Amino acid sequence: MVLAVIKNLHVCLIYYDISRRDLNVNKLQGEYMLHSAFLLAKQVHENKLTQAEASRQLNEEHGANINSAKIMITVYDRLVRGVVFKRALSSPDMHYYLAQFFAEGGSEALDAPVSALWQHIKYYEDKNNVNLKSLRDVATQFTSLSYIDNTLENINTNFQDLVERSQRDPAKERHQRLEYANEMPTSRITSVKVYARNPDVVAEVLIRANGLCEKCVKPAPFIRRKDKTPYLEVHHKIKLADGGKDIVSNAEALCPNCHRKEHYGI
Repeated sequence: MVLAVIKNLHVCLIYYDISRRDLNVNKLQGEYMLHSAFLLAKQVHENKLTQAEASRQLNEEHGANINSAKIMITVYDRLVRGVVFKRALSSPDMHYYLAQFFAEGGSEALDAPVSALWQHIKYYEDKNNVNLKSLRDVATQFTSLSYIDNTLENINTNFQDLVERSQRDPAKERHQRLEYANEMPTSRITSVKVYARNPDVVAEVLIRANGLCEKCVKPAPFIRRKDKTPYLEVHHKIKLADGGKDIVSNAEALCPNCHRKEHYGI
């Protein structure tokens, strides 16, 4: 009886070891296929191969489903051109593609792909009434990387554009994104350290304030030239640099005077 148990245990351990090795092999094969898809898609984009040729090569050499192969190639083209795409890669595969763009061309090479990814997220979420949290996480991570070589002024301008886009979105969509958003912001390094703040938080706080400073309760001092909205600045009660969370309850809309007072006054 004991010998039988030991024998069965030995067989199980051998099976486990083989299964684990098979998983590792499958993972490597998957990564190799993805790398091949990226390179073949690049050749298609450069008119060195047709999409049919590249898809057939992925199918015959790597066992990729022919339709999946076409999607991987098409998405590459859309990413490079910075235009919306309707069929997407998985979050890990998208992360790999963006990482390859960054490795090949630095932060500037991410501008169009990141823009295309955000457009896809907007399209898909609007159409299906869902929250693509994992893809949003990928987009946020590489949005931060794409800012590395920008000036601080450009970073603030780009962030303001995201806030304005969030303000135009229906409240339901913004609240849904806030529900799944990371509470702790990512950070990036330029000449100074800045935080990749959540534009939905800023939009929600500005809407809540309704044009009034939430400290002195006076109207915003002027109207923005760009979009004719009341000018208020969103301030974090506990600074992000001090570990404060990038959430609505930790933020308030202030007039410039009250905002400066919060930072420099007594």
